[in-house]
Amino acid sequence: MNKPVKNAPPSNDLRGVAVTEPPSHRERDDGYKGVVAQLTTRWRVIVCKDGMQWIVQQKESSHGGPWRGVSYHTSRDGLLRACGSLKALPSSGLEAVEAFPEFISEYHKK
Repeated sequence: MNKPVKNAPPSNDLRGVAVTEPPSHRERDDGYKGVVAQLTTRWRVIVCKDGMQWIVQQKESSHGGPWRGVSYHTSRDGLLRACGSLKALPSSGLEAVEAFPEFISEYHKK
């Protein structure tokens, strides 16, 4: 018989993104709760803390360095173009980004 786990961590709805740290509210952290697509080990897409834009971030090359915003977008098409020009979007990540709503304003309405 399975007993419910007490004090289980809350779900942070990261849509399949593996997190090894507790959820964070800081956009630069590995465990930022607004990660919506992990494109590669050094590239990801987040929703900003205010929910107003998608941010393409690159992991600093130094060991344990923070994530840095590289481009900022309110439309999916702009986000796709930026990811392509930055060479940050592998074919496996393309499907995830294409599934985003057309505009960030529609993101929380899904």
